[in-house]
Amino acid sequence: MAATGRTQGRRWRTGLGKSVGAVLVAGALAGLVPADAAAQGTESRTTAPPGAASRTADADGAGAMRRIDAFVRDRLDATGTPGAALAVIEGGRVVHQRGFGEDGRGQAVTPDTPFLWGSVSKPVTGLAVMQLVEAGRVNLDEPVRTYLPWFRLADPEMSDRITVRHLLTNTSGIPASASGEIGDRYDNAPGALAEAVRDLAGIAPTARPGESYAYSSAGYAVLGALVEEVSGRPFGTYLHERILDPLGMDHAVATEQDFEREQVAPGHRSFFGVPVRFDAPYDTAGVPFGHVGGSLRDLTRFVRAELDGGRLDGRRVLSAKGTADTQRGHVAGSVGRYGLGWSVGTLKGTGERMVWKGGALPGHHAMVVMLPDSDRAVIVLQNAYHQLRAQEFGDAAFGAARMLSGASPRTTPTDPLALVLPWTTAGLAAVLLLCLAAPALRRLPRRRAAARARSRRRIALTTTASLATTLTLAALLWWLPSTLGGTPAMALLWIPDVGWSLVTAVALALLLAVERAALAAWDLRRPRTAP
Repeated sequence: MAATGRTQGRRWRTGLGKSVGAVLVAGALAGLVPADAAAQGTESRTTAPPGAASRTADADGAGAMRRIDAFVRDRLDATGTPGAALAVIEGGRVVHQRGFGEDGRGQAVTPDTPFLWGSVSKPVTGLAVMQLVEAGRVNLDEPVRTYLPWFRLADPEMSDRITVRHLLTNTSGIPASASGEIGDRYDNAPGALAEAVRDLAGIAPTARPGESYAYSSAGYAVLGALVEEVSGRPFGTYLHERILDPLGMDHAVATEQDFEREQVAPGHRSFFGVPVRFDAPYDTAGVPFGHVGGSLRDLTRFVRAELDGGRLDGRRVLSAKGTADTQRGHVAGSVGRYGLGWSVGTLKGTGERMVWKGGALPGHHAMVVMLPDSDRAVIVLQNAYHQLRAQEFGDAAFGAARMLSGASPRTTPTDPLALVLPWTTAGLAAVLLLCLAAPALRRLPRRRAAARARSRRRIALTTTASLATTLTLAALLWWLPSTLGGTPAMALLWIPDVGWSLVTAVALALLLAVERAALAAWDLRRPRTAP
């Protein structure tokens, strides 16, 4: 469901309002003339004490960062997120970073606290593939099976036509639901990634390659397996050797050993509105689409390299042309356009070109918003997530980016479904439990006499109706997660309050059907009372 988040297709609403004061703050942040000095004219500027202008700019910049901090803090409170980390990048350097709250072990969050990045892993995978392209070892428009001969979907002809570019742009025809088949396995056995990709052999494509866009974490799993096959290295090892280590991402997580070394703290899932720790293991099978991670400092280094055309501190991981190609909108996506791992659009309220990626895992959320034309970016990492409130989690980074650019932030109201669905499914389970306990009333003398007085025909009709109702209800409840783009197993993992309520309700409905059938058989064997 990752996340996306597989999950993706989110419609982010950005702020539209501007104010003169906010624009002047943005100017100060960009190193322009301070607002008060600009308003005073030439004489004031020439007679001001040495360094006064720079001190004013610093003060305005600090004030802007305090306002961004306050906005992010408000968003964390709104979503019940226990801990987060924020970074602001300008002019190729980190100008602001800080932690909020606590991690899953009760320690204060700092810029060095490790998080998992969810689908922010996809741009990392896209970069890895483009490295092989630039090395002449992979061609974007060659079929995937040229490099991964054993790759198969349920339709062999379609499998033969899927290219590397189709996978990168989510136009392969692999359905979004396929992510549920291979994702969230928490499989760290040798060859786990290849094994997950082999399981796609039973998945039927929903469109012809190149025909339409469908966000697919499964497609990025295939790309990870392709990198393994071409490079001859496990995917996480390749990432360290060619991307993470060269960029100085010293605490990045791309293997199970990294996860244990960095002691990644548990994230949090919502259980009836209360954040509850979720201490999941690592998932080697999910690295290409969701399980890359690391600290805020690590991610800022990756983003700085992206803003500077694929290089950082004199080390180049991709050409400027290749980097620009990953950040260019190749196809129309569910929101804006989609590049080679990045989403591409416009920051509303400013008109600036925006390259961004959000990602989520059960218990973690990450968001990178880059504004390449002004060489700025915002990163927000959070140690909580709620699938039905995805847009609210994204508001923190999008709002901070708008504030940085001089626009007013806007927030997304909580989806009523996120509030109502857990309690509705739990209430339904409670009703079914009461129905299951109701036959105890048959022990009462009047109830027993009434049951004996019923005709065989009436018993058969009421039992048939009861069985039809309870079995239909069980089927509908089991089918409900598919309307949200998932499965019952995914609901248990991503929205546990809803998932466990649904599973309990389905089990109680089936038990109720068995109980009603057994009681009917018992009643039919009893002697009837004469009318």
